[in-house]
Amino acid sequence: MELTSLSLTNFRSFRALELTLDRGLTVLAGENAQGKSNLLEAVYLLAIGKSQRAAVERELVSWETAEAGGYAIVAATVRRAVDSVELRLGLDCGGGRTNTVIKRIRVNGVPKRASDLVGVLSAVLFSASDIDLAYGAPQGRRRYLDVLLSQTTRRYVHGLQRYLRVLGQRNAVLRAMRDGRAGEDELAAWDPGLCEEGAAVLAARHEAMQRLAPLAVEAFERLSGTGPALAVDYVATVGPHEAGAAPTPEAFAAALERSRRRERAAGMTLVGPHRDDIRLALDGVEAAKHASRGQARLVALALRLAEARLLDERRGDPPVILLDDILSELDERRRGLVLEEALGYPQVLLTTAETALVPPSGLAAARLLRVVDGQVLEEVTA
Repeated sequence: MELTSLSLTNFRSFRALELTLDRGLTVLAGENAQGKSNLLEAVYLLAIGKSQRAAVERELVSWETAEAGGYAIVAATVRRAVDSVELRLGLDCGGGRTNTVIKRIRVNGVPKRASDLVGVLSAVLFSASDIDLAYGAPQGRRRYLDVLLSQTTRRYVHGLQRYLRVLGQRNAVLRAMRDGRAGEDELAAWDPGLCEEGAAVLAARHEAMQRLAPLAVEAFERLSGTGPALAVDYVATVGPHEAGAAPTPEAFAAALERSRRRERAAGMTLVGPHRDDIRLALDGVEAAKHASRGQARLVALALRLAEARLLDERRGDPPVILLDDILSELDERRRGLVLEEALGYPQVLLTTAETALVPPSGLAAARLLRVVDGQVLEEVTA
């Protein structure tokens, strides 16, 4: 899978950009705050349907355009194993200063929902903020797994959406019960749907983890050499279950029953995939609490490398690899290892403020573009 073109209009720092892209490695070089990361953000936006950085979608529209109630467009042509597809995502600020943005998506010119865009383009983004996969809250690790699974099958996207809708309704009832405005019968009405949809989400997660965990362990071994051993486990709030198998709807219902008193007091659902975590341990010690910054960085890289491998295996079409200024965080040996792994995929887009950090073996065959003040001004032969 590869991008052959990328078009941006009023997207962040880019007022207008038409860029053709090649197979192999493309290095996007430039000083900080010139727009390099914005380019990768635009590509990833087309892959997963939302920004991994913006708190609200209005932030994706250039400031002047948003203030004037204008629009931004991100468009691309994607060559896949079996076809080519045209993607277009528009963000319309609607003429006001509110955060409301109307998102309009087209695939080959046909209007689509955001959930139907996810996975049309398959991409894996490596960024400096990935260290939060090791150090951060469980929410980030759940999102990592959800994004991965959403790119492998649209069924997971829709199933997760259904689960979250039922969860929202059930939580509203629990809050009303806490305040004396609802009864037990109203809560019971939502339990079957939550159990059914939740069990399906858990089944997909558990099945993926059986392959993802060993891939991450292997990648960490390659990166760390003689360092500590990594263990990756899915920690579920619903159980019991045998030999890593996903909980059934019946097990989910039993877990809800056991937690019902605590849920009424808390006003929220306390068990289910929205409360689960991925446990990361180095030599049996929890990485979030005890890993050094360097170790945490390698754990995060291992998870991303495993994500790319699993996407490739499940889709039969390698993802586009996006490396956003990660080389500065690594020593020379590991820069070479990461780039060697990345170049096993047909297309790699890499941003850097220092081209000297790119291993010579990679730079020699790369296409080098320079990004200055929201423009790709020149192409330089490496």
